[in-house]
Amino acid sequence: MELQANTLNELVNTLISRDESVKEIFFDRYGKLRGYTTFYINNTAQNPPELARKLNDGDLILLVPTAAGG
Repeated sequence: MELQANTLNELVNTLISRDESVKEIFFDRYGKLRGYTTFYINNTAQNPPELARKLNDGDLILLVPTAAGG
């Protein structure tokens, strides 16, 4: 999907505003960023992701939740 955002934080908040259930994927109950979603910007992993990072027009953002289970 194509979204307008100036920072990674703004992008995450835009996704949350579209679907509130997405919030629990990114944040724990204390508002701390969970460590199991990997953020990629232009195919480069952001570890840990800096939500204040500025985004540029045309940046490709990929959010990959870690799969786990048995």
